[in-house]
Amino acid sequence: MELKDRTYLITGGTSGVGKAIATGIAKTGANVVIVSRTTSNGQQTVREISEKSANRKISFLTADLSLMKSVGQLSTEFKQQYNQLHGLVNAAGAWYFKKEMTSEGIDKSFAINYLSHFVLTNNLLDIIETTDDARIVTVAGAPRFMKKPKIDLNDLQLTKSYSWLKATNLAMFARVYFGLELADRLQNTSASSMLFHPGFVKSNLGKGATPWWLKLMFLLSSDVRNAPDTCESGVYVATKENAKSTNGKFFDEKNNIIELQNKFEKSIGKELWLLSEQLSSKR
Repeated sequence: MELKDRTYLITGGTSGVGKAIATGIAKTGANVVIVSRTTSNGQQTVREISEKSANRKISFLTADLSLMKSVGQLSTEFKQQYNQLHGLVNAAGAWYFKKEMTSEGIDKSFAINYLSHFVLTNNLLDIIETTDDARIVTVAGAPRFMKKPKIDLNDLQLTKSYSWLKATNLAMFARVYFGLELADRLQNTSASSMLFHPGFVKSNLGKGATPWWLKLMFLLSSDVRNAPDTCESGVYVATKENAKSTNGKFFDEKNNIIELQNKFEKSIGKELWLLSEQLSSKR
């Protein structure tokens, strides 16, 4: 599909799922903007994606997605440069094996893996809703982990007890609640919200401060070794025609629609939205 007149903004675009989606979309000829934490990573990734896609319309904006003030600045910069946004892809994510708090007083895992998506999306909704066939695409977990979603609205920052698994599950469920609630709020607009599971995609999650036992799992796993450089499910939902027809849908890594709505209570999604507004408005 030729999408040379479309513009996409992709968080987490310097590695993993975000980079894979950015590369796939770039091959359509679209204008692709990635979000990078540093200038050096942004420049390097732009060069790599441009070479792989033969597309020179690749650029980057810098932001620290753990800080909502920085997310706000990112939104402002984007709107200063562009007046349309056909696709916002919320793909940024990070693992934190020890609890960390940001300078804004937010749990770092919750900030990057969920709240940054919420804030960026809401900041850009004005131009998204005025762009034809625009969509917000959010990364979600594997459907098999969504059978019994649990989220404690009274402890979104895991102050009672913290673990990597709890933080990962919290963010995963929160993103789905967000995507579904957003879809309801977009019903009377031309924009849409969709969720997808990327499957296995090469990433940096198994590096850095990752515990030795998890690094070993990455090293030995044939799934990880054979993980592709692209993310077909993410590219599909970001570029498919008539996104409005699948507003609120969840796609697996094979582009199948998975029905999950009945497992996620609408009342929880609405309350999470209000709590997210309150938490982010103080920053």
